[in-house]
Amino acid sequence: MSGHRLGRLLGSTVLVLCAAILSAAPDTAVRAAEQQVLKVALAIPRTQEIAIEVKKYNEKLAALTSNGVQVRIYWGGAAGSDSDVLRKMRAGQMDGAPLSLELVSQFVRQALVLQSPALFTNYKQVDAVRAALTPAMNVEAYDNGFKVMGWGDVGRLRLFSKQPVASVADFRRMRPWLYPQSETLKEFYRVVGATGVPLGITEVYGALQTNMIDVVWVSAVLGAALQWHTGTNYITEQGLGFLNGAFVFRRGAWDALPPAAQKSMIELAEERRQTQQIEIRKADERAYLKLVERGHKPVKLAKVEEWQDLGRSLRTRMIGRVYTKDLVGKAEQIASQFK
Repeated sequence: MSGHRLGRLLGSTVLVLCAAILSAAPDTAVRAAEQQVLKVALAIPRTQEIAIEVKKYNEKLAALTSNGVQVRIYWGGAAGSDSDVLRKMRAGQMDGAPLSLELVSQFVRQALVLQSPALFTNYKQVDAVRAALTPAMNVEAYDNGFKVMGWGDVGRLRLFSKQPVASVADFRRMRPWLYPQSETLKEFYRVVGATGVPLGITEVYGALQTNMIDVVWVSAVLGAALQWHTGTNYITEQGLGFLNGAFVFRRGAWDALPPAAQKSMIELAEERRQTQQIEIRKADERAYLKLVERGHKPVKLAKVEEWQDLGRSLRTRMIGRVYTKDLVGKAEQIASQFK
């Protein structure tokens, strides 16, 4: 799969939001006294293909709103690390971004239940739990200053590494990336005796190139889009979970949009949500196969039960720290219906 295609797919969430504004019929277009620019941060690099699409959307958007609303993309981490982006959104300097659950949990306290270790083995479980739990989370997010436009996942969580990692013992000998916002990952490293290297998402590419780290956690489609695959040689065959997140706007930017634009954005985002999610999941599988075809060596996990046991133990350890026993119990009960 080409970098352009990967970039376009991962940027599709942003384009769906732009298209949602544009879907308002001309007779519902609202004239604005001054132009509102929605500043959206993306970690993926800019590609010509997406840039052309954004330009087209902005041209149509300008026509529908008498040049009242535009979207400006900050590509490739230009707005800073993911934590910088959230800080800038709180300060009103950035308006929207796709955020990891670790960051979403800063304004939706128990969002990390959607990524509980060893909870999901298939997408039906992911969808069912998310559908049941996120309506209440949307309300909490709005009360805390953010509008969630959609929850989603970007594929199966795999290990990309410079040397093969098949067992927990193999992992222990590596220099793994530590996502600083992840309390779950910190606890996992403590349990297995690994020493993680804390880095923001925008720092990982350089760290792989300079051998500061030699293993990362990411899905195939996102690893390719972020170009992390260029610094690794191996990828696990099996997934170790699913990479979840949410696309959010700061509430101030959302509330300032004309009501007709808000309504259209919500309707189209919901209408296209399932299709877009299916496309991303298929792209993740294609990206894995393409990476293997182009030279990444697939690694079959040894003693899968050891990884699963660690995940279940970790899920229990995080009760009271990132989610309540009742909420994770509800998630487990729903997931069990779709094994």
